[in-house]
Amino acid sequence: MKLSRQASLVLAHLRAEKHITSWQAEGVYRIRRLASRIDEVVAAGFEVLKERQEDATGQSYTRYSFSERQRRADFPLHPARKREPRITLAFLQNAMEELGFEREDINDLINHLKEKA
Repeated sequence: MKLSRQASLVLAHLRAEKHITSWQAEGVYRIRRLASRIDEVVAAGFEVLKERQEDATGQSYTRYSFSERQRRADFPLHPARKREPRITLAFLQNAMEELGFEREDINDLINHLKEKA
């Protein structure tokens, strides 16, 4: 699975350092949605731990790190998560029928989408 540029930065940071927080991600890499980038890394098969922390003022934050097993391995421990389509083929088929598309055109499109998935 190909990672986005930001997810690749997060992955490199986790390999080099013990953990990363959203404050670090934004301050160093200009990444504003760390949780989304972490989800990309996890979807690629890496084992990431999530730990809730509290700073001196009582403000809570999340700290992400590799598991001990993942820290020792230089490759993903789990298979990559398959991306699921946002809409089902049945929904697409029904919508196209309601819009008046020919059955043959609908089937051609659905077959094309299946080939690309």
